[in-house]
Amino acid sequence: MEQEIVKVFNEQHEQIGTATRAEVHEKGLWHETFHCWLVNENYIYFQIRSAQKKDYPGLLDITAAGHLLAVETAEAGIREVKEELGLTINIQDIVKMGMTSCSIVSENMIDNEFCHVYLYPFEDNWDAFELQYEEVSGVVRAKLDEAEAFFLGKTGTLNIEGYEYFPDGQRARLVRPVSTAQFVPYRELYVADVIRFAKSAMYNR
Repeated sequence: MEQEIVKVFNEQHEQIGTATRAEVHEKGLWHETFHCWLVNENYIYFQIRSAQKKDYPGLLDITAAGHLLAVETAEAGIREVKEELGLTINIQDIVKMGMTSCSIVSENMIDNEFCHVYLYPFEDNWDAFELQYEEVSGVVRAKLDEAEAFFLGKTGTLNIEGYEYFPDGQRARLVRPVSTAQFVPYRELYVADVIRFAKSAMYNR
């Protein structure tokens, strides 16, 4: 996976070449990713990153996301929803929010991304998920209004509910408050922007 080839860009999002995933993270090169958020009128969904992941193990993250390979269009990233969550969705059913940039510097890497952001209107069905366990260990949700206040910094904790899934087909219910420490460190206000877009563009609230 680290040897997959991705496009490399300058800060103006002009392509300047290609490199491996390992190289873009080692050198801090700008590259493209795909984000797909599952939302509905009441909830926004997050994945729990597998404890086996090298980066941010066990933290809450975008419902489904991944790197776009050099040969892929932004919409081709929809494969990540199938790969990570086991959901088959049609490209016609996802709503494009737009592109944003995100830069995260950690011990292991410099991650400079141009993120193509999409939303999928998901009707509640916990049985629909078939997780890729080396990538994702669970799925949880939070109420839209509560999540918006939390990501705007108005509240210190967020109540989540959902399930941790196991390879034998079993699942364990999760209901608990979480803090920002339990989330991958996104660009400030990114998730609040996603929620605001969901409310206005998809649900007219």
